[in-house]
Amino acid sequence: MADYVAYFLLFVVVVMLGSAKKAVFEQLLEILFACQSALPELLLSNPHAKAGSVAEGEKLILKKAQIEQKYPPGTWQRRGYEDFVSILLAREEGAKTFPCIYAGRGFRADEIHFMFLYSDDPSEPRNVHLVATALRGYLHVAKATGMHTSLVIVAPPRDTPKALDEYRRTYWLFAKRLHALDPKPWPSTIPEDTTSDRWCWAFEGIPCFMNVMSPAHEKRRTRHARNLCIVYQPKWIFEALFSTTAKRDAASKRVRDLIVDFDAVPISPDLTHYGTPGSSEARQHFLLDENISSPCPYPTLAA
Repeated sequence: MADYVAYFLLFVVVVMLGSAKKAVFEQLLEILFACQSALPELLLSNPHAKAGSVAEGEKLILKKAQIEQKYPPGTWQRRGYEDFVSILLAREEGAKTFPCIYAGRGFRADEIHFMFLYSDDPSEPRNVHLVATALRGYLHVAKATGMHTSLVIVAPPRDTPKALDEYRRTYWLFAKRLHALDPKPWPSTIPEDTTSDRWCWAFEGIPCFMNVMSPAHEKRRTRHARNLCIVYQPKWIFEALFSTTAKRDAASKRVRDLIVDFDAVPISPDLTHYGTPGSSEARQHFLLDENISSPCPYPTLAA
């Protein structure tokens, strides 16, 4: 919305100035674009701020055919999408099977949606508002999409990758700001304490899991991607796939065996089943390259 406001104001300025001097025109442009960059921050600081509509959100989420039609080869969006897919499907020469086999199944069944950020920092207010709107659209269609569905949030590439801890910091700031735009109250069944073994992330009242893949992950290859990617999965997909303890344990063993072969670091001790005493799902969102716990830096995501 901020972009549309800015472009409308730019049109008005051009019409009003007519033959005004170039220096005056350039000065007004500077003021205009300064206002444009401030608009998203005002959206988040406004206690009545909210995500865009479901209809707006559905326009932001794209499947394979839509991406290949909208973004030609060579665009950063197409490259970021293809890199993620090559990881899932082990397309590169010598590539090993990606441990999250269910994500690969989801892509082959055309059940994965993608969206693209404005910048490489997901915590920027314009990106937060974009994702909040996209999530509304995605959650409206997710159950009809299939049992291996997910939403992959892809950021533009950087010439020089950030340090791993910087990606971690901006991710949690993104999650906190995203919570502020949630149109529904936090579920009463989920503790707000991010250190609780019963905590999980939620949006629109729907529990979910998010994991982060970044260019700075080197040893933990399961979390490496050339572009920053945040993978959002509603937790009902796990409940359906692992409907019994036997199914859950069998799937967990298979995935963990693949992780051992895929990563250059042992499996993180924080990768436990939800609700395991002493655990916290928050520590699984952003795993580090070493087996050092990476908790949420905020006791709660509430403002």
